Amino acid sequence: MTEHDQIENQDKKTYRIAINGTEVEVDHDVLSYEEIVSLAFPVQPPNTIYSVSFEKACKPKEGDLVAGQSVEIGQNTEIDVDDTGRS
Repeated sequence: MTEHDQIENQDKKTYRIAINGTEVEVDHDVLSYEEIVSLAFPVQPPNTIYSVSFEKACKPKEGDLVAGQSVEIGQNTEIDVDDTGRS
């Protein structure tokens, strides 16, 4: 690893969040509904709908997401993702 790579890696900020109670580290502060669902359920049955709720975020502080929406997270944001059982 070159000195340039080391400096670049030091400048990258990571965020530790909890998804369904499991600590996850991400490298950007805005997460979409789709990204969150993929982090929670890497393998997804087709046409499954998920409910996504969060708290301790930056903007907005808490709420729910639907497909196409995103949230600005912070350190220790807590996210719950549930399979609604619907498609």
